[in-house]
Amino acid sequence: MDKDAIPKAERGNRSGGKKRMNRTIRVSAAGDILIMKRLLPGYQDVLPIREFLMRGEVRMANLETTISDGSCYASAYSGGTWLTADAKCLEDTLRYGFNFLGISNNHTMDYSYEGLASTISELKKKDVAYAGAGKNLYEASRPAILDTTAGQIAVIDICSTFENAARAGSQTERQPGRPGLNPLRFSEKYTITEKHAQDLAKIAEVTGINGLRDLHRQEGFIAPLSEGVMEFGGKMFEISKDGTEGRSSSPNPIDVKRTVDAIREAKMTCEAVLVMVHSHEIRKDNDEEADYFLEEFAHACIDAGASAVIGGGTHQLKGIELYHDCPIFYCLGNFIFENQYVRLLPADYMEKYGLNIHTAASIGIARRQEQSSHSLYEIPEVYRSVLPYFEICQGKCTHLELLPVELGMDREKAEKNIPYVADEKTAEKIAEYLTRVSKRYGTEWEYKEGRIVLHA
Repeated sequence: MDKDAIPKAERGNRSGGKKRMNRTIRVSAAGDILIMKRLLPGYQDVLPIREFLMRGEVRMANLETTISDGSCYASAYSGGTWLTADAKCLEDTLRYGFNFLGISNNHTMDYSYEGLASTISELKKKDVAYAGAGKNLYEASRPAILDTTAGQIAVIDICSTFENAARAGSQTERQPGRPGLNPLRFSEKYTITEKHAQDLAKIAEVTGINGLRDLHRQEGFIAPLSEGVMEFGGKMFEISKDGTEGRSSSPNPIDVKRTVDAIREAKMTCEAVLVMVHSHEIRKDNDEEADYFLEEFAHACIDAGASAVIGGGTHQLKGIELYHDCPIFYCLGNFIFENQYVRLLPADYMEKYGLNIHTAASIGIARRQEQSSHSLYEIPEVYRSVLPYFEICQGKCTHLELLPVELGMDREKAEKNIPYVADEKTAEKIAEYLTRVSKRYGTEWEYKEGRIVLHA
């Protein structure tokens, strides 16, 4: 094994109990692709980035927009901004060499069922494998299967950040399913002292904040509260037994089981299973830490037989964990981030920001930036990312390296928001940042000869 490879550990037989050839599976990945306009003519860094990504036989990323001609009905909700891009943008995305795009994210249903259908149609036209959404929950949660020289590879895509109406529904013998995304729901619990619980109970009494939900609970429309749990404004609070206070979260067991079952089923016929997850949730008050439920979910996927978990969502890098020799990228950050170049926005957006409903999209986006105190476009970490390349043999990662990239924060407007290979100074900053946010997972990173690798 080479110097920068991951040390092996005993995990038991992850090949389903059958003796298999030591085939090496090669995977490359990128973060979120929020593309709104064509790539700049003369943009040269597509070549070295493509060259790096093409080392993988599976080349994956998250497509964080719908693809349409702009004629689809906008949903009454969005993932923050209503996103749709022309099919030419999809063509440009594929210039990097991707052969799998996840479509389960908070923008999947920005343009309702028609927008989802249009996106899937365009992906099929380009013969790009996809997963994460479909016309019912079965389609949304089933893996894409990619053929490689090492055998078939399954990729599952799931999302934890969505409006409830966006999640796909199961069909029954009496009713069809509902189009949407593959959901990873989660629950939150806040632990407080007896004194603070009494304070909340008093506030609830004088404000009536729980009135409607209490009534619905009495009528049977909401499940009864568990013993020792109180509700305040839709949030659940548990009285601490030892005086400690804080927040915790856990993944929905139904969604975990569905995913674990899909992993185990895919392992019966595929050489490896990869899981993509899109999550904007945070642990406390910053984008650097993965939420508790996401860590638990990722571990469950690896324990079930997945060889890697590739995350996205929060627009900046999170830590990287090596769990039983399998990489978990809690968030790869941005690959293309052109949120400010949205072409179309519905009346709902303009009303939200106090603008005339006929206002141009560019003015609407500018209004949002004007009222922000911490714009994403002013945060250096939003413009820095890594592209992992890793190799899997017998279900375990045997080699991992990262290509540091930056999205042109200090470049001219026309050159911003698309990936460039990072210079040495920026790459070293990315490695230092990655080490800091990965500290809880015990991984340290260093920049060496154009790559970020595990610290020896």
